Formats: sequence, C-alpha cells, structure tokens
Amino acid sequence: MNPGNAPCGTASWRRGRRALALAAALLWPGVAAAQCVVLVAAPRTEPERPDHHPVGRGLPSGPDFRQPDGCTSEFWFFDDDRDGSADPAEARLFGPDRQVVCASCHNAIPAQDSIVATETYLRQDPKTLCLSCHAL
Repeated sequence: MNPGNAPCGTASWRRGRRALALAAALLWPGVAAAQCVVLVAAPRTEPERPDHHPVGRGLPSGPDFRQPDGCTSEFWFFDDDRDGSADPAEARLFGPDRQVVCASCHNAIPAQDSIVATETYLRQDPKTLCLSCHAL
C-alpha cells in the first residue's frame, strides 16, 4: 500500500503505515484485553475435585487458549457478541491473573436446600462454553 503513490521513503508513506498499524492494533481483540486492568482479587472458590474442571488457576496464555476481549474493574470477560459489555452468558475470569473460578462458568448457584441444587447453572450452552477459553 503506497498512499498517493508517494515514494516509500517519504514521511507521508511512513505516517500512513503507522496509522494502518495503529488501526490494526485497535481492532485486534488481544490489544483491548491488554489495556484492561483488574485489581480486585479473585473470589474464593471451592477446592478442585478430580471429576470437575480445574478452578483457582490462571488462564494460560499459550496458543491453545483464547484470551478475554474486555474487562470491568472486577473481572475479565469474553465478549462473544462484540457489544463491549459483559453479558450474563459470557464466561468471566477473575483477579489480575485471570483465574478460572466457579463464577467463570456458572451464572448462579441455587441454594443448597433447593430441589435443583444438583443441576448445572451455566452462563451459556455447555456445548459451546468450552470454546470461550479453549482454542480447540
């Protein structure tokens, strides 16, 4: 791309390349999350169990994991619908190190004496919930 057919070494050409790079950086989801700051500690969660998804751990930053798109002052979130806000169905990570805790996937936990206390209350369809964090 050479704006206005200017020679590649001109200041105009360099400014155009910088503007393009800045625009690309702002549109890349990882950059939005990099600008987030969450200082609130992750909430307490139940201990890990062998038959349960790991909890109380930070989200790895490797290629097998997606990174959250945004944050509030209290948590990180995957902005799956790209509306810029944390919706109830979107998975959340807590604390500065982006911990997966029960509240990451579960929207609400029923009272222990509830007839549905053993049912799962997920933020979204369990078939797609894994794809929020995992790049499968």
